Amino acid sequence: MSETVLTIEDAARCLPDVVDRVNASGEAALLVKSGRPLARIVPLPASEQGADDLIAFLRRWRMEHPEPDEQFSEAIAESRGAVRPPQDPWE
Repeated sequence: MSETVLTIEDAARCLPDVVDRVNASGEAALLVKSGRPLARIVPLPASEQGADDLIAFLRRWRMEHPEPDEQFSEAIAESRGAVRPPQDPWE
């Protein structure tokens, strides 16, 4: 993965531009202070594609298994258990 190296001060001056560039290019930004790496800004994976894949999977599942069964309800319960609300990074 290639990445842009920026000082903390430069990143602070143009943070919206840095975030836009990271999002558009998929390239990470490494933030340094006194030449020492401190943080990295990385793009998030496209979550919409994941939702589209899940919807397609569920539609295929319903076509292959028209009657509800225990496996399906267990799969739903398992997937619900895996979803966690986002955490506040400042806590």
